[in-house]
Amino acid sequence: MRVRPLQRLLESALLRLPRPLSPDLANIEVVLVDRATMARVHADFLGDPAETDVITFPYGEIVICPAVAREQGPRFGLEVGHEVLLYAIHGLLHLAGYDDRTKKGAREMAQIQRQILNVLTNQ
Repeated sequence: MRVRPLQRLLESALLRLPRPLSPDLANIEVVLVDRATMARVHADFLGDPAETDVITFPYGEIVICPAVAREQGPRFGLEVGHEVLLYAIHGLLHLAGYDDRTKKGAREMAQIQRQILNVLTNQ
């Protein structure tokens, strides 16, 4: 996975968010981690020891597991880079105030993140 293209795509994604990010956010940091690290972060901060795809912290950190993307991407017809980008867009939506803890919120986020992904990847 190439980091610079991901960075450019994320900068474009920021411009396409339906809501602005919190003005309190000074920086956004995207961290790519392995499965073991993701499982540890998930356990430490959310009480679930299972690995997951993406975790977003309200102070602007988005933690992504590319190994999960490598596994999940083909299930949804996405190459690993696009799946990682989808996770990052998901994190940006959380930072813009979206919440996926309800079915309605999850559907709304899924629709928006897919629209942004499609624009960014010309699909």
